[in-house]
Amino acid sequence: MREFFGFADWPQQTVRFDLGGRRLEITGSPGHHRAAITVYDPWSGFLLSGDTVLPGRIYAPDFPAFLASMDRMVDFARGREVTHVMGGHIEMTRKPGRDYPLGCTYQPDEPPPQMTVRQLTAVRDAARSAEGKPGAHVFDDFLIFNGPCRGAVAKLILRGLWARSAAALRAG
Repeated sequence: MREFFGFADWPQQTVRFDLGGRRLEITGSPGHHRAAITVYDPWSGFLLSGDTVLPGRIYAPDFPAFLASMDRMVDFARGREVTHVMGGHIEMTRKPGRDYPLGCTYQPDEPPPQMTVRQLTAVRDAARSAEGKPGAHVFDDFLIFNGPCRGAVAKLILRGLWARSAAALRAG
């Protein structure tokens, strides 16, 4: 990742990537994954955050790196005309603090995928409140998993299996 995009100062540096007349800005955002990046498209104003920030379960096994990335991402967004923060997927329902079961393929009550810079800042602030507190932390629009959270992930898997079993029984 670093070599491909030409990062000399990972993850603090912002590099430009030319798509042939359309230039993107890319910065490192490790924490969820050590090679995670955030991409900004000045033409659309989209800040593409992948799995680092999204309306759903935010897994941050390297929490110090995640916090540093969140600070950089908020500063980055404040210095640009960001129209939408777009994560990789959605896992939340419209009910505050409630996510869909793991592996759910039918999500009729999910919120829109785009988030605002205000919501990005709320994720950063929530992450700060979870610093030094390993485990799953539930907020209205997202959940933050500080560290590996094996117990919480096991509960998610069981909840997903239960939901699929209940759906199979209802279907026939």
